[in-house]
Order: sequence, then C-alpha cells, then structure tokens
Amino acid sequence: MRNQIRRRGTRRNPICRRDTVSEIPDELLLTILSFLPSKDVVATSAISKRWKSLWKEVKTFRYDDPYPLPFNMFALFIGSRSSVDILQLKLSPGFSRTDINPLVNDAVARSLRELRIEMLYISFELPQCLYFYPQLETFILQKLSLVDIPSNVSLIGVKKLHILSVRFLSDESVIKLLSICPLLEDLVVRRSLYTNVMIFTIDVPTLKNLYIYNSWKSRPEGVHGFVVNAPSLRCFNIKDSFSNYLRFGNMPELVKASVNIVCDRPEDILGSLASTRYLSLCLQSPYLPLATSFLFLDHLELYSCPSQWCNLLKDAPILRVLKLYQKHSQPNDVTDSWNQPISVPECLMSHLEIFEWRHYNGTDQEREAAKYILGNASCLKKASFYSKSARKHDILKELESVERGSKTCMLVFE
Repeated sequence: MRNQIRRRGTRRNPICRRDTVSEIPDELLLTILSFLPSKDVVATSAISKRWKSLWKEVKTFRYDDPYPLPFNMFALFIGSRSSVDILQLKLSPGFSRTDINPLVNDAVARSLRELRIEMLYISFELPQCLYFYPQLETFILQKLSLVDIPSNVSLIGVKKLHILSVRFLSDESVIKLLSICPLLEDLVVRRSLYTNVMIFTIDVPTLKNLYIYNSWKSRPEGVHGFVVNAPSLRCFNIKDSFSNYLRFGNMPELVKASVNIVCDRPEDILGSLASTRYLSLCLQSPYLPLATSFLFLDHLELYSCPSQWCNLLKDAPILRVLKLYQKHSQPNDVTDSWNQPISVPECLMSHLEIFEWRHYNGTDQEREAAKYILGNASCLKKASFYSKSARKHDILKELESVERGSKTCMLVFE
C-alpha cells in the first residue's frame, strides 16, 4: 500500500510543478505586456532566457507620471526602438511641448499608429509632425486644454478620435478639430465638469460610430448639449441626463442605437432613429410621440412604463425581439395607466418571437399589459418575466393561467 501511495505521489508531482506560463504563446504574452508601463515590460527580461528578448517585440509603450524612470530616459528608450505602434502618455503639470514634441517626433518616425495623451488639464498644442502624417489612425485626447488648431492643416489618417473631458478655446474649436479629420469613422466624446464647451457640434459626413457620455454631476447654467449631423452613422450610443439641447439629423444608415437621455422634444430624437434595426431606448420624457414609424426595427429594449411602450408596438411592424425594463412611477401617476390599442399591432400578429419583462411586479396595469402581449403574440416562442416581488409565486400562477396566442410559447419566470 505504501508503495502504491508513493507511486501515486510521483505521478502527481510533475503536474503540480508544471510551469503553465511557459505554455502561453508569444502572441498572447505580447498582448498582456502591451497593457503594462514600459518600465515593467523591460523588467520582464530578467525572468528567464525566453523573456530576455521577448519584451523587445512589444510595440506599445506607456509612460505614466509619476514614473520611476525619468522622462528623458523614456524618450531615449523610444528613440532606440525600431518600431513604435502605440504611444500612451499620462503627464503631470510639469511637462511642456519642449518635452513632448521630440518624443512624438521619434514615435512618428517609427510608424506610430495610435497616440494617447492625458495631461491633467495642461495647455496642449498638437505637435506639428502629426499634421499630414497618414499612418496615425487612432488619436485619444484626455483631460487636457487644447490650444486652437492652425488653419490649413489636416490629420489625414485619423479614423478613430476620442475626446475625453477636454477643454477647448471655444465651441467653434470643436468644429475645427473634427473638420481636419477627413477620414474620421469612430468618435467618442466624454463631457465632464471640466468641459467648457456648451454646444458640442458633430458635423462629420464620414462618421460611422458615435459614442457620447455626459457625466456632469449637475446641469450647468445656459443652453448646453449636442448637435449631431452624421448621415453615414451606423452605430449610435448616447448617455446624457444633463443636456437641455439635443438636435440629431437624419441617420438613414443607422443599424444600432442606444439612447439614454432627458428630452423635451422626443419626436425630433425618434425621427432621427427611424432607420435602425436595434434600439435600446431610455427616454426620460413626459410622453412618446405617435408619428414615428420604425419600419426596419427587429430588436427593441425599452426602459419605460406600459402607457409609453404600447404606442411603439404599432409603429414597429416587423419587431421580433421585445425587452422591457419597467420604469417605476409615483403612486397614482396617470402616465402609468395601460390603454389597450384599438387594433392589434402587426408585430404581435406575425413577427414577435422573444419577449422579456424585467422588474415585473404584477400590478394591475402590468398584468393587463402582460395579458395583452401573451394573448395576441401568435408567433411568440419564449416569454420571460423577472421579478423581485415577495409575491413571486402568486404572480407566476397568474401568468400561467393567461391564455396565450401562441401554442408553442415557453413561459419562463425568475
């Protein structure tokens, strides 16, 4: 028996001692190293023979001040590399253009494709070497004060631009920056307490993807918000509970939209989204307009009360997936009343297959709305209800007893 135990032990020990890191392919290790500050990347050369030269293949370089390695040493390090794909700089107020420009020049000379600069609201002027440089595809500006851009220049290769909590000289400076990016396809805008732009105008005919996030803690004084004119847009994502001025142009190519805003004129917003196939909508508005048709809408996620979302069903004739997130209203709120449509919407009769209702509590209004959906959705394959109510068991029984328009519908309750 003892011999058997020893033999079993010897079979297990090699497994326990196996070096799983050495089995990771170089490509994955290089991806992991690209997320580390450059000083830590270089330090990995002391791990083993394999790592001694592996770090030299990393082409992403990061300097995060305060940094044990002096900035001039980092600049010399960049100058010694044969290729620099990505350069990321996070700098304290002690740095100036005389520090930054030579470093960026060296990176550009080594085929720079992506540049990220964060400067803690220091005044920053774009290095001259970036203008008319075709290989820079991604440009990320964060927490800095951008000096006005000179005339007759261009960021001719930039396709992705991130403007994250950036101060501008004026509202017109935003327009100027976007206008010098003739190939711009992806734009990310984050507004914060530090952003001084009032009306952020995005007029980019080539834009395909737009992400807007407004993180102001409270509404500033005056008129402030966004004007968007992007006719080629395919993906639109906005989360903004603070702007009081939102104007969106026509988006005929739109495929996917996620809209979470406060809006006094919802008809203008929804009209711009009419071409989308996927829509996530959280529209904090006293009403939803009845005049917008979503002829191509396949998937709808709606954060609203029943009185609002029932209006949208008749305007989305080919809707296949409907997900509801119950918006809790105040007691006796008349806007939360359920009004059954005069005629059954086309999507219920011939297209709706998936139905989900989150935060379902089984109130009288919710129950009437649920009965209407289940009773008229003749193509429904699955209906799911999610609730945290203490009456879960009773609510489930109520739903199970509802007559369903689809004989193949599976009811799920969690």
